[in-house]
Amino acid sequence: ASGGLVVVLDEEHMSWLLFSNANDMYLLVVCGTIGVFTVEIQLTDSETSSYKSMGRSYIDQLASSIRYKPDYFMPRKVADFVTKFKVAEALSEWRN
Repeated sequence: ASGGLVVVLDEEHMSWLLFSNANDMYLLVVCGTIGVFTVEIQLTDSETSSYKSMGRSYIDQLASSIRYKPDYFMPRKVADFVTKFKVAEALSEWRN
């Protein structure tokens, strides 16, 4: 199935971006110091619930966990996230 379009829900500049589409939520986290890379995961139901109850502070915590131990989250990385979900379009919508 194609990813379709996501929309940006929130962002912390140079740290993370939170996206959603019809069914799911996704978090893109900027990791690394010298070699910067991103890790994009699909939020689990419990992570989504935590976000709905705690808001942005929960995403800050989750992003910190991912940044601290990116290898732990790699199995959850969404392949080709940026192209599959048309992230560039979502970002230009969000930033305009």
